[in-house]
Amino acid sequence: MGKAEGKDNFFAEDPLAFSQLIWSDRKEQFRLAENIIVDNDKGQLIFYDRGLADVTAYLRHTKAPQKNWEKELEKHPYDLVFSIAPVAEIYQKDESRMESFDEAISLHQAVKESYQALGSIIEVPFLSPEQRMAYILKKCYDI
Repeated sequence: MGKAEGKDNFFAEDPLAFSQLIWSDRKEQFRLAENIIVDNDKGQLIFYDRGLADVTAYLRHTKAPQKNWEKELEKHPYDLVFSIAPVAEIYQKDESRMESFDEAISLHQAVKESYQALGSIIEVPFLSPEQRMAYILKKCYDI
């Protein structure tokens, strides 16, 4: 759905319909990850680029909260949540990132608040991609 069907910004045109699709997909990702067999001492690391709390945050941000989804978040806990803030020096609007930088900051804050309501988050400093990966992996193995 979306661009393939002539919608430039499906979320802006119909936030709830878009979010319902994303919500279902994210729940399925979570379900599939729960079924991964762990066969080493450290356990299996599973990373999500975005999670269920992102969906509720975006809807709250557009003044269309879904309280039933927000309650359901507790059934889908994340062990660790990393937050990486938008950076003005490298931020660019494109086909996928349609918000202005100011809007991106506002959305980022809404997403952070969603995850903070579920537990603590780890702020990742602005680093090179390699340094960022090392920082995140260290935090994963320090728990």
